[in-house]
Amino acid sequence: MFQLCGETPADLSKASALINSLINQEHINITIHDPAIAHFTKEDLEILSKMEKELKVSVITGKKGQDSVITLKGLTGFVQTAESRIRDIIRKVERNEHNIVEWQYKSGHDFKACDIFTNCDLEEAFKLQTTSVQIRIDSEMYNADIVRKIATKGRKRIELKRVELKAAAQSSLPSNWEDMKGQSVVLVKLKAGSKEYADVEKEFKKTGLSSNIIKIERVQNITLWRYYMIKKEELEEKNKHKNNEKCLFHGTGTDKTDQINNHGFNRSFAGMHGALYGNGTYFAVDPSYSAQGYSKPGAKGHKCMYLARVLVGDFTQGRKGLLTPPNKSSQGVHLYDSVTDKTNNPSMFVIFSDVQAYPEYLITFRDK
Repeated sequence: MFQLCGETPADLSKASALINSLINQEHINITIHDPAIAHFTKEDLEILSKMEKELKVSVITGKKGQDSVITLKGLTGFVQTAESRIRDIIRKVERNEHNIVEWQYKSGHDFKACDIFTNCDLEEAFKLQTTSVQIRIDSEMYNADIVRKIATKGRKRIELKRVELKAAAQSSLPSNWEDMKGQSVVLVKLKAGSKEYADVEKEFKKTGLSSNIIKIERVQNITLWRYYMIKKEELEEKNKHKNNEKCLFHGTGTDKTDQINNHGFNRSFAGMHGALYGNGTYFAVDPSYSAQGYSKPGAKGHKCMYLARVLVGDFTQGRKGLLTPPNKSSQGVHLYDSVTDKTNNPSMFVIFSDVQAYPEYLITFRDK
């Protein structure tokens, strides 16, 4: 509480307005939209409650239409810390170790993969030895018997199957990676003149970008790589083709690289640049586009850009406000894998799942 004294009411009003303005500048509201929020566990919600008390921020979970949201209110620095922690929980849900197991349901003569959240619910029940759990299949709710592996809705019965994913996706690492020496994340500076360096440099300058490259680093992150490869296998199986991957560019600020190297690309920054095609993570075909306004220079004038592997899969036209890719058909429940600005000649792609991109090379450069 403030007590103001002044010579005139006008002075008091002016001082009050200035104080309120300064307070408002230090407070922000952030709303996080993500389907994974609906699948937070009891332990996850307890973490939110403890964080609310620790950081003295307001944390409100709720619904906005059909979407699950978390709204954060408080001092700017504390809200940003809270958002980062919540994003880590969202990644845990998406990259949960349950994803190395795939639950499937019988459809006709074939078995189809359950969506990521149904997969998580079934595997959680399996681990806890719960006899039954409510799940969603093709937009309908079923009661799943974990022991008998049967999902029922009235007289309707669907067979379930639990499948261990291929060991190759879980264990193999790229042959060009150097020894991790017991670490989970390592950055390896490429030697100028090496074939690997030249290949990345060629991609960086392929459209005439004349910036000076200071260094190129290979990002070796075991966890991100394995989840990326699991997702790649999943798309190849779902889409019945192997043309799902592209090498694309992502410009970012120098203060964001540690976060990306360790945790991958973060949808919480979607919307910072307009989000014209959806609230996802944006990747450009042309490095010049990423180098313009998205690679923010650091103290030394250095800029950063990633050459990333991105699983665009089957894509469609994006639009403002999308939280997930659209359905492939009006009756179906299968979504597109990503969206783009122009389906006939894309210049950018947007993904809505953090595991669909791997930050393979970090390029540090300076404008001429």
